[in-house]
Amino acid sequence: MKKHQRAALALAITLGLSGALGFSSFEPAFATNTNEVITIKKGDTLYSLSKKYNVTMDELKKLNDLTSSKIIAGEKLIIKEVSDIVVKKGDTLYSLAETYGTTVEKLKEWNLLSYDNIYTGQKLLIKAPVIKEVKKGDTLYSLAKKSNTSVEQIKEWNNLTSDTIKIGQQIYLSPSPESFTITVKKGDTLYSLSKKYGVTVVTLKKLNELTSNTIYSGQKLRLN
Repeated sequence: MKKHQRAALALAITLGLSGALGFSSFEPAFATNTNEVITIKKGDTLYSLSKKYNVTMDELKKLNDLTSSKIIAGEKLIIKEVSDIVVKKGDTLYSLAETYGTTVEKLKEWNLLSYDNIYTGQKLLIKAPVIKEVKKGDTLYSLAKKSNTSVEQIKEWNNLTSDTIKIGQQIYLSPSPESFTITVKKGDTLYSLSKKYGVTVVTLKKLNELTSNTIYSGQKLRLN
């Protein structure tokens, strides 16, 4: 995404959603269906579930508005917030909007889609990406800690090759449309990639603004 496109997306999200922690988007845990939920079983404890699902007890308590570690068998428990999904056969933007309590327009905006067609295996954001403008004193470590993620994840979401960030830079603190890319390997062609990922050559060229079928090893290609 070009700098002006990222800034425009950040502005749209800021205007359309209430911010928290100084970020562009943090919605209440129960606002939509974008959560992974389990039913608590007899013998489960917050500690055992935190180990099983690789989350901290504090994160589970925060997600579920718990004031203590006590949980009750038969009740629902949010394990993690889901930001993106993989499109399955039969999915449409309309059906996904209905499922996740949003709109087709928002799905298109968050995923930088200029068309309504989606394909099996495609990754899609089903909630607004969290975008932060870097301020004086911010580091990848401090941003990762504040947003309960890791430096490695932030670097992946932003296609960063170093830990250096600059004041005024727009940083994704959740999966971004840009993170749904592949790196071209030796021997890859647009045709072979189209078969592998279930998207047409024409769509790949359009998404990546290619004027020919020539691609090269090491090149980044968008799949969305």
